[in-house]
Amino acid sequence: MVTDDRTDPFPAEPKGEEPARGEPVGPEGEVRPERQAGTDKRRGESTGVAWGAILLMLGIAIVVVFAVQNTDPVPVRFMWMDGQFPLAVVILITIGAVVLITELIGISYRRRRRRQRQEREELKRYRGS
Repeated sequence: MVTDDRTDPFPAEPKGEEPARGEPVGPEGEVRPERQAGTDKRRGESTGVAWGAILLMLGIAIVVVFAVQNTDPVPVRFMWMDGQFPLAVVILITIGAVVLITELIGISYRRRRRRQRQEREELKRYRGS
């Protein structure tokens, strides 16, 4: 009995190089090029976009509930400015300011570290290491 290689689940001799485990294989047995980053679902890998969207929606819901529950005006005095604002607005502005300051410090730190690393690499090139 003659079998066709395409239908035989166990061909007598493999054709060419065997694909690595988990590599995408086309209908003719050829190894297909990798898919674009973030779309590879062959091993159950995920880009985390769905989780990020879920967490974003949850965070927005928490902020909305917080803002609705904290509408009482509170007196605010800062330097020469006086006023009354809803408690939620005061807290959210404070959180935003803290995040902004933290990010600015982080950017400064990362730039300094990058500059130091570049200087070290430049010294290694000059020394021939």
